[in-house]
Amino acid sequence: MLRRLTAMATPATIPLTDQERSLILSELTAILESGPFRSSKRYPAMLEYCVRHTLDGETDKLRERQLGIVLFSRSPGYETSSDPIVRMAASEIRKRLAQYYDLVGDRAQVRISLPPGTYVAEFRFLFHLTTASVPSAPDLLVGSLGQTHLEPVMQPGIPILSEGVLTKEIHEGRRFSRLILFLLLVAVAVAGVWGIQRARANRRIPEFWRTFIDGNGGPVLTVVGQLVPHVDGKTDPEPPLSSDIYRTSHYVSVGDASSAMRACLVLARLGMDCQMKAVSTTDLSNVHSHPAIFVGAYNNPWVLRITQAIPYRFGELACKCILDTRTGERIGGVDFSIPRDQITTDYSIVASFHSDVTDGPVVVIAGIGPMSTEAAAEFTTLTERSAELFSHAPKGWKGGNVEAVLATDVVNGIPGHTRILKTAFW
Repeated sequence: MLRRLTAMATPATIPLTDQERSLILSELTAILESGPFRSSKRYPAMLEYCVRHTLDGETDKLRERQLGIVLFSRSPGYETSSDPIVRMAASEIRKRLAQYYDLVGDRAQVRISLPPGTYVAEFRFLFHLTTASVPSAPDLLVGSLGQTHLEPVMQPGIPILSEGVLTKEIHEGRRFSRLILFLLLVAVAVAGVWGIQRARANRRIPEFWRTFIDGNGGPVLTVVGQLVPHVDGKTDPEPPLSSDIYRTSHYVSVGDASSAMRACLVLARLGMDCQMKAVSTTDLSNVHSHPAIFVGAYNNPWVLRITQAIPYRFGELACKCILDTRTGERIGGVDFSIPRDQITTDYSIVASFHSDVTDGPVVVIAGIGPMSTEAAAEFTTLTERSAELFSHAPKGWKGGNVEAVLATDVVNGIPGHTRILKTAFW
């Protein structure tokens, strides 16, 4: 006969034996070498730091500011309220620990966790003891909240039941089994209908979005560029394009908002949640390790930053152009000093890739001017145009990152036909 004893413990509440410390360190090694952790540097380092200092009883070293200074090279006086790097890392560690324990199942002898609101590790032990070795009441292992957690799994003695009681229990057991079976059948039917609907919707999704959607369940944040003040403050009846775009810091242009809505509608077909946020209110904590869509170029600093390391990028503000990152070649540009209705060609970048800046999947829909941003959004959401882009993919490319530079004809300030100038697949 067996009993299973489980308890959550920290060295501050329960003295750990050498054997228990050894179990914890062995489990820590297994976690750090597992799939959810081995591809990262910062998360294994923080988890190991928290576990080892917890084991040593040095909880004073597990405060948010101290972790930021030691692990993330923050200055001693940094503001934790405006720089949530430690909280974000802890949240990601909790998610990866959950993934790890989903993989190993019941094979773990001890479970390591970082409870929300603290960086002091907790440990849950799973022991299998014989009945003879079950400790007496004074020796029971006490949990971190002063509670003992005993889960009996021993086979009890066989009770003597009257025939009537036994028959009643059998009938109740059968009724309960039928109810469970019925609920399972309903769940399978609902899942089947949902799967069919999702498959049908997926067939209508442009190829450009498939990698982004397949790897993410949402919600997706769409960061929209904002209109910003123009330094010359001109208010001409027919202002140059620069004044036309950069007029106020409080609004989002209709073109960018429309482009963002087009992208969100693609995700809505699969029931994914899409949230829009102005660039001025977006910081790293909003987009770190989360799927995100970025709309706009020179009115969206996030786009200028995350495109610096991909094959084609936007030039400096004075350039207002798109460059080949490797060669520095200028591919196309727009003169912001002339009115919108005199612009004949506008250029844009559309890209879907994993960003090292946000450490997550991103989509970029960004034009030098507003006309090509609208055209780029339309391009990515039309199945036939998306198929045209992927016809340029090299043989053997199995999906992943893709980028294209587009040129859009402009007539009287209205975007017209869009064509592909450059592509990159990696």
